[in-house]
Amino acid sequence: MPTATLVSLVTAVPLLGTVVTGSGWWFPAVAMMVGAAAASALYRLTGWSATAVPFLQILVMTLLLTPLFAAHTAVLGVVPTSDTFLELVRVLERGIDAVDTGTPPVTGTAGVALIIAVAFGVIAMAADFLAVTARCPGMVGGLLIALLAVPLVVDDGGVAPGAAISASVGFLALLAVDVWLRGREWGILVPDGRDLSTRFLVGLRRTAVVGVSVAAAVLLALTVPLAVPSLRSDVIHQAADGTYIGNGPNGITIMDPLVSLRSNLNADSNRTLFTYTTDAEEPDYLRTHVLDEFDGVDWTMTPVEADRDSRVGDDLPLPTGWSGEPDGPTATTRISMDSDALGPDFLPMPYWPRSVEVSGEWYADPESLVVFTTDSPRTGLSYTVESASVTLSADELAETGRPRSVPGSFLWLPDDVDPRVAELTETVTEGADSPYERAVALREHFTQGDFRYDLSPPQVPEGGDPLVHFLLEDRVGYCQQFAGAMAVMARQADIPARVATGFTPGQRMGDGRWSVSTGDAHAWPELYFEGVGWVRFEPTPTDGQETATVPDYTEGEGVGEPEDEETERPETEPSADDERENDEPTDGPEGSAAPEDEETDETAAGADTESDSGGWAALVWLPVVGALLLVALPALARIAVRGSRTAALTGGSAAVAAHAAWRELRDTCLDLGVAWDLTESPRATAARLAAREAVPEEARAALWRLALGEESARYAPEPAAAPGAREDLRAARAGLVAAGGRGARFRAVLLPRSLAPWHRPRPDVRPAPTAA
Repeated sequence: MPTATLVSLVTAVPLLGTVVTGSGWWFPAVAMMVGAAAASALYRLTGWSATAVPFLQILVMTLLLTPLFAAHTAVLGVVPTSDTFLELVRVLERGIDAVDTGTPPVTGTAGVALIIAVAFGVIAMAADFLAVTARCPGMVGGLLIALLAVPLVVDDGGVAPGAAISASVGFLALLAVDVWLRGREWGILVPDGRDLSTRFLVGLRRTAVVGVSVAAAVLLALTVPLAVPSLRSDVIHQAADGTYIGNGPNGITIMDPLVSLRSNLNADSNRTLFTYTTDAEEPDYLRTHVLDEFDGVDWTMTPVEADRDSRVGDDLPLPTGWSGEPDGPTATTRISMDSDALGPDFLPMPYWPRSVEVSGEWYADPESLVVFTTDSPRTGLSYTVESASVTLSADELAETGRPRSVPGSFLWLPDDVDPRVAELTETVTEGADSPYERAVALREHFTQGDFRYDLSPPQVPEGGDPLVHFLLEDRVGYCQQFAGAMAVMARQADIPARVATGFTPGQRMGDGRWSVSTGDAHAWPELYFEGVGWVRFEPTPTDGQETATVPDYTEGEGVGEPEDEETERPETEPSADDERENDEPTDGPEGSAAPEDEETDETAAGADTESDSGGWAALVWLPVVGALLLVALPALARIAVRGSRTAALTGGSAAVAAHAAWRELRDTCLDLGVAWDLTESPRATAARLAAREAVPEEARAALWRLALGEESARYAPEPAAAPGAREDLRAARAGLVAAGGRGARFRAVLLPRSLAPWHRPRPDVRPAPTAA
């Protein structure tokens, strides 16, 4: 029954296909249900009370959360660490935000998949209790109806026909298995005396009746709604007032940043939005939004949360991967919004900001470091931003390794992305070994190829893919297309990527101020490098947007070479002061050294080699450990079953102890390939087993006492207690194992047959032969 219950729920998963887009969101839900069903089935083999089943199911599903959603924070992807819980909470919060602020269908991100997996896990536990423990499988239909109500309420399109048929077939299969099991519990079938042809015709007639009934039900389901207008497909959606789970109390909904970007770039007048002064020698871009989710067509922003913890205070959160302030100066930027421009919901700020002085109530998103408000921002706003001035070099980026400090969601792409894009990415990055080299190759593909900047690109043909149309066909677009396309290709090249929107530095004015207008609105990709953080790249041709700048570190020239001869490291021995200075720890992410504290080339190369070998070792050992665990899984399950039965020999009733010992003796025989006949009495079984060669006398006596205990438990009104049942079972098992061959013992450990239901003895349903 646990297996039939699992099948009925798995066939119901497609019911959510109309409210969740993408692929892969269903796999965690199925894995959770398989874990819950396996825990139930294996535990029930012991014959113990079913009270512990839900607790075991909760334990198994909790353990599955780590490899499914936070593997990058766990040892070997399985063993949780201190960061695992925080990562799971973070993924869950993102999923809740996506459901709260999104409209159906929602993108099947990791957070949404986590919510669905937990929901199906709870449903699996309830269904297991109803169908297996309570033996009321028909009530599982109530759970399926509740699941069916989700797409009917939130989507006026109803449920896909295939999903409805799949769920119905699964539920009918559950009922059929229950009827079959109940029939078996009556005992051996009594033959009806009919010949084979008559039984075949009877079976055919019953099948026809079932087929006609199903056809009639389907026909009525299709025709009755057509005759009764009130039973249209969206009636439940309308009855629910077309509502779905709305915005949470702290979540906010924002205007699409890309829509705002297009509006600014396409504005007829190049009006000033704000001015600023800065003490930075070269002002950087001013970010407003960060888009980190790609649905196959558009980049969107994960909903931000406005709560007490995210309220702007003295200092803003540190960027991802950094545990402390970096060495180096800071830049102060004083920004004044134009009095004629609308007040911003998100403050334009240079990256990465360390503090901001602004009037009103503002919040900072810890993941993207954007600052926003839930109030109506006023015009003419002025504020001051202090930002870190981190100087990057191509050499520093080239030495970074595989990213480990960011969630895997920054590498996620929908499965329906055209495979030609991945082929193009592979061609462009061919020969590029490091993440930095692949990033530079991608940027040069856009800036040194035949791409052209135009604010009025050609229309995408109806039914066409905008990404494919831009990359492989017309190759014409503006910053939105360039940034989004490079971010997609970067993720395909195993580089975490996202899209930032905001403004370029603008134009310098005569009085030392900088002026930013609507024409300076811009979008660009940010790529993550381990030990450095999120780094801006510029794939948009600069001849299209004059105020756009290309960072020196993205040129990729002179990597690994000294900038000039005068700056080469002298060959003299370092002084003691230099050694002490080089030994000072830094606050970079993952403990990486700052550029000014680099070691010699040999040491750095050795460290890189050690890091790479450690990464390759993890990649090699992970499948090996997984394979070993898979091979050992039957043995571990058998040990768990034996341990539970052994524990039942003490502390319980005499009947429970006797039955547990006899079941364990039966399974031991099955594992060793020794026949077990249900028609034999316990005494006959003990005599047959004791008659085997090489069974010691101690084991024979133990077998006899176990048989008497089972006989007493079956037939005596008050079974006598057997205080030595544990020792007798141990002696009997040892004797049977010793009497078996080496191959049988080996197979009994690695592939115990007792775990397979088809190896267990069953009553013979065939009629006994009669004498003529």
